[in-house]
Amino acid sequence: MEGQPLFANNFRVLFEGVEVGISEISPLTSETGSSASDERGEPCYRSVVLRRALTGSRELYRWREQVHAGRAAERSVHIRHYDSTGELLVNAWELEGAWPCRWSGPALDATAEETIAYEELELAYDDIVWQAEGSGPRSTSHPRTQGD
Repeated sequence: MEGQPLFANNFRVLFEGVEVGISEISPLTSETGSSASDERGEPCYRSVVLRRALTGSRELYRWREQVHAGRAAERSVHIRHYDSTGELLVNAWELEGAWPCRWSGPALDATAEETIAYEELELAYDDIVWQAEGSGPRSTSHPRTQGD
């Protein structure tokens, strides 16, 4: 598999071990030595935006509301990237200490036909760990699924 390009369309996102259906993830970014980091050269982790079709579930919104209420909201978020068959785990990242810094509801347009309504959750996090190859389970291990 090394040296072959990987497709970006087979992935799963888990919050504290619970799978959440996400359709799009913005790039995972770590910087050092830029204006985004402090004078000591400490790494800066840019926030990541998760996007999904709006459903009846309010789980992402409720998580953001925890921050507004001043309650602890940090979670471990795992992003698992699979090969084109969806069976072999090829990459895995953990966002440590992730918390929602922004939630956005759908843009609504009465003139648009059959346009999907989306919600977005922007996560800030303390650290990103690119996990060692083979350190995560294969897609055959079925994670719990999010309920409302």
